[in-house]
Amino acid sequence: MTERNYSTVNPCIMCQPIGSVIAFKGIEDSMVLLHGSQGCSTYMRLHLAHHFQEPVDIGSSSLSEKGAVYGGSENLKKGLKNLILRYNPKVIGVSTTCLAETIGDDIGSIIADFREEEDLADEIMIIPVPTPSYEDSHNSGYIKAVEAIVKQFTIHESGNEIFNNKLNVVLSENISPEDTRELKKILSDTLGSNSFILLPDISETFDAPMTGKLQKIFPGGTTHSDIADMKNSAATIGLGITNNNKAVSYLDKTFEIPSHNLPLPIGLEYTDRLLTELSGIAGTDIHEDYQKERGRLIDAMVDAHKYVYGTKVAIYGDPNNVLGILSLALENGMHPLLVVASSKSPRFAEYAMERVRQVKPDCDVTVLEDVDFDAFNDAVKKAKPEMLIGNSNGKYISKDIGIPLVRIGFPIHDRVGAQRMLAIGYRGAMEMLDRITNTILEAQEEKLAAKWSEPESYVPLGEDSFHSAEA
Repeated sequence: MTERNYSTVNPCIMCQPIGSVIAFKGIEDSMVLLHGSQGCSTYMRLHLAHHFQEPVDIGSSSLSEKGAVYGGSENLKKGLKNLILRYNPKVIGVSTTCLAETIGDDIGSIIADFREEEDLADEIMIIPVPTPSYEDSHNSGYIKAVEAIVKQFTIHESGNEIFNNKLNVVLSENISPEDTRELKKILSDTLGSNSFILLPDISETFDAPMTGKLQKIFPGGTTHSDIADMKNSAATIGLGITNNNKAVSYLDKTFEIPSHNLPLPIGLEYTDRLLTELSGIAGTDIHEDYQKERGRLIDAMVDAHKYVYGTKVAIYGDPNNVLGILSLALENGMHPLLVVASSKSPRFAEYAMERVRQVKPDCDVTVLEDVDFDAFNDAVKKAKPEMLIGNSNGKYISKDIGIPLVRIGFPIHDRVGAQRMLAIGYRGAMEMLDRITNTILEAQEEKLAAKWSEPESYVPLGEDSFHSAEA
């Protein structure tokens, strides 16, 4: 670890509001307004557009020096009015930034005043979320926003109070649109297409098809009626175990809905856990398609074993994602020297070491949390791994020490296709294993090429130099 711990140098995380934006974009007909300076929304749009390769509109109250001194209520009201007139959303998430929290704006009161002053706000749900950037990370912003969405819809949204016998599935960490589609397919095949409610659902909103029509708000996301109906469900599964999934806890405490948290289904063991849980809920055997996929994954693991076994890796990124990749690495015989969660997580180290003890107890693993890239750089140079696995921000360390980087997680801003990257389920594990194995093979070829230089040209043998078997 670095001794230069008096400041944060190149943080491994992004600020809370960007996580709240991803959560709100996972519900139907929604827009987000950041209460703060114009630069905040610009920063969010830039990172999200680069990662998802989609246009991302985010409103801003555009606070300036005047608003910082006298309060930002007028800016927020004007921003809400303009957002409604231009986009006509059914839901607006109002996420605060450092500036709004520092000056102490009462967002709830400002929104209440806005409703009294503007008739056009009567049919729109406005959900405030406190997400100052000077504390926590994009992961906590995501979790806070999901909790706020569930609270608002289950308390204030009218709907029937009839038991629906559905399963709530609440994500505690952002996954890719392709992962979301795969998860929905697993749930549909196992439980039935109308037997679950997934929140949030970014499968369409961050990976929309090209239609040729200008759409200010992309269709898709969890429907409002489904979110309101979550209070009538039979049970809730929270996906992600390293953080406190506040929405799951809220549904459990407020509506007495039994809840259970599972790890993100990345790798063999964690996907097994999800499929076993779902088949138990459905009262059926695991779907034949997934039994075949599991067999293909095991076959792929056997095929790749001679290449990946013993490879020393450093894994970093968002806590639940890192835990899943760690599990996949251990299952395939790799040696994770360094496992780093980019943000604070109450149970990350506990679950990471538990998984190490289960699969490879003799593996010497260093687990770090809430570090910046300065500290991570020092730790990597000390551990001397052969490969990095994590988001694009590790490319500078990869280049500096000359080891390959397998990109996974958020953000990926120097490659295309992050929205279509699959890590969830047996198919996701196969794709990840193929990428890791091919990266190892490519690195080995580069080393051999540098060691054994090829001749400038190959001269074909003439007849005189040919010797037959009879000679």
